[in-house]
Amino acid sequence: MKQSLDKNILPKEPFMKKYDPAGEGIVEIGAVYYRRSAPPEQDWERDYQVAKEDGHTMFRHWFTWNSVHVAPDAFDWAPFDRHLDLAAKYGIKTIIAEHIYEAPDWLYRICPEGRTESASGSAHTYCMGDSAATGITRMCLDNPTVQKQARRFLSELAKHYKGHPGLYGYDIWNECSMYSPDNLCYCPDTQKAFREWVKKKYNNDLVSVRNTWKRYSLSCWEDIELPRQIQPYPDTMDMLRFRLDNALEHMKMRYDVIREADPDVMISAHGNAKTFCDLPACGDDYRSAEYCDVYGYTYWYGNKCSPVLAGDMMRIAANGKEYWRAEGIGNHDWQTRGGNLPMMEKEEMRRPENIRLDALISFATGARGYLNPRWRALQDGGLFDAFGWYNLNGSRSERSAEIKTLADWANAAKMKKMWRALPVRGQAGVLLLPDAQLYCHAMYQSTDFYSLSYQGAYEAFQDSGIQADPILLRHMDDYKLVYVPFPAALSYKEIEILTKWVAAGGFLVTEGCLGYFDEMIHAYEQQPSRGLAMLCGAVQANASFGPDMWHGLTINSENGKLAGGVYRQSYSVTTGRAIAWYDNGETAGVENSFGEGKIRVYGSMLGYGYKKKKKAEYLHTFKSFLPFSGQTRAIRTDYNTGIITRLCADHKGEDIFLWCINAGDYPQKAVLEINPGYFQPEEANAWRNGHDILLEQGVIQVTVPAKDAAIIQLK
Repeated sequence: MKQSLDKNILPKEPFMKKYDPAGEGIVEIGAVYYRRSAPPEQDWERDYQVAKEDGHTMFRHWFTWNSVHVAPDAFDWAPFDRHLDLAAKYGIKTIIAEHIYEAPDWLYRICPEGRTESASGSAHTYCMGDSAATGITRMCLDNPTVQKQARRFLSELAKHYKGHPGLYGYDIWNECSMYSPDNLCYCPDTQKAFREWVKKKYNNDLVSVRNTWKRYSLSCWEDIELPRQIQPYPDTMDMLRFRLDNALEHMKMRYDVIREADPDVMISAHGNAKTFCDLPACGDDYRSAEYCDVYGYTYWYGNKCSPVLAGDMMRIAANGKEYWRAEGIGNHDWQTRGGNLPMMEKEEMRRPENIRLDALISFATGARGYLNPRWRALQDGGLFDAFGWYNLNGSRSERSAEIKTLADWANAAKMKKMWRALPVRGQAGVLLLPDAQLYCHAMYQSTDFYSLSYQGAYEAFQDSGIQADPILLRHMDDYKLVYVPFPAALSYKEIEILTKWVAAGGFLVTEGCLGYFDEMIHAYEQQPSRGLAMLCGAVQANASFGPDMWHGLTINSENGKLAGGVYRQSYSVTTGRAIAWYDNGETAGVENSFGEGKIRVYGSMLGYGYKKKKKAEYLHTFKSFLPFSGQTRAIRTDYNTGIITRLCADHKGEDIFLWCINAGDYPQKAVLEINPGYFQPEEANAWRNGHDILLEQGVIQVTVPAKDAAIIQLK
């Protein structure tokens, strides 16, 4: 090897040694199995035996509160005990998934004040759940009685199974999500919690609340209530932030109770991989990952975003911890399919080749587990016969055959070396701004404009052959190039961080209306505001905030055409230089030197434009961002479409693997040019497919089958 990888881009040392000291089951393969009352008990032992034969290492079972805590002083452990015993017998690890949102019916009766209250003022009513054929009675964890009983259940659960040989750990929050604003609570106890949150934020200063919220007749703390309408005002922004903080407090409660009862057990959780698109309802994966030992995520094709983005985001969110694809692709489903238009994304889930592709993308982005939401399907409710790898009667299927093939390959003895290699740091960061997304939700009652801008920017980098990592402000110092989608709302603190980072030598590319609003949705009369005009080297000439006006907006830049959308801001140059123009000649982009770094600001949402209308010509500008920052692409794939690469290494840089994924429907002869200044391999060996590898002067040629990957060890 002529040149090693820069040690600064190497991944952290694997986290899971504490819980997997023997190195067994480096890749977990499994599924959710038991959700009372399915599958039927007479099949359990046979299914465990089949799972063992097919290479499965793990089952997760839903321990819904209402299925176990059957009376105020009675717990029915019997069916769940049998599963733990079968797990021990067949060597299948058990993850106990607590579900305290499915509260017992008796609690619903004796504590009516603990029922969640909607924004309209109505209390939640009893219903059945689609994901488990048991009743759902939504009770509010802010209510002292409800929380006391929830703590009791979690404590009894952890004490009952402590030390059981079939137990591997607990999953403390399924998808870390409230799923919908309709599930948010407005009951008196949550109102009280909100007041306490406001007091803490504003240092017990009611005058400060009045002035910030522009609610000048707040005469005492009891006048403060959760807003019941989503509007672009400060009280809504504080309400949204409170919701996120409060949900995390409930998650921390779960963690603390189980950890107290069983100090040594592994605790996991899994989110929805939607921090970039549905923060108000689906939570913050970067924060949720702090409250567990292992993190994971649910994702399926219907999420309508790149599965690579989902995997990359969860790797960054896990922050060095092991993470799993906790719910993958298994089979189609029938829910919401009564319309006239076919829902082809749901049909795609049943194809074995898509299961294979989905698993390989998850592994390539760093996941070290691949689990399905069903081992075999439910037999009741709207999600009957949905998602299962195995047939409704537990028999094997073409989908389970694909998983067995993956399991046998993944957990072969020689593969342990490969699984220690995780993706190296990307050459760019795509910055997530929670306040900007909350602003979008408050302004439009939807996060779509933010989400599509973010997705489009990430996908434009991906389609340019550039690995871009989804990052937060705290990660910026690790990157030379950072791209900022939809930056319309910024706090003074965020502006300070961005400004100092550029001055210290960073290269920033930002979309339009940078910091037009502060974090409380106040617009400033001079734009760019609060010192940003000096950073950008320009002042605003004109701005239009009518998203309906700009669906077909185009920009002519030095590097080619671009598409915009949502907003249109034009500039008068001061210290910078114009680099892009609208069709009428107004300046649409400015480049400016600032301190040791540089910034490029474009007056519209380039990510949104690319997501809406992908054209290869738009990628010339995205490719230009690397040389703008003094970098060249690590791996060029210009001769191929639909090829995704990830360079992976162990934390010492000794074992290096190149993943080359073909997401297309036909085999491709991939041509990969490795930048000699980045890494110079002298030898290339196939670890999956790629038996026709040719390596010559840093250029690798390899045939990658459709919906599959070639994995190449580089030396």
